[in-house]
Amino acid sequence: MMFSLTEAGLYAMDLAAHARDAGLRTKETCFGALVEGEQGKVRRFIDGLRRRYPVYAKRRGFSIEDTEICARTFRLETCEGFPPWLPRYVGQMRRYTS
Repeated sequence: MMFSLTEAGLYAMDLAAHARDAGLRTKETCFGALVEGEQGKVRRFIDGLRRRYPVYAKRRGFSIEDTEICARTFRLETCEGFPPWLPRYVGQMRRYTS
């Protein structure tokens, strides 16, 4: 997951284009881009990008295709007495173990 600052001249579409040129899978988001690929390729890509732009990158525990964790598409209804993250966690476990 990479956050980009438009003030620095790097837009999400540019970030995604650079990643695609490097042979990585990308998805543009409202805050930047998601990048997936082999660990070494991703690290080299991020290091090269950081030399030119002020980007913030962090690891994400879910795949690009996983829409359940997107704040826009994921609507969480909490049950009284349970932590708010529990229904989401249970849904993820069912999805990946069945």
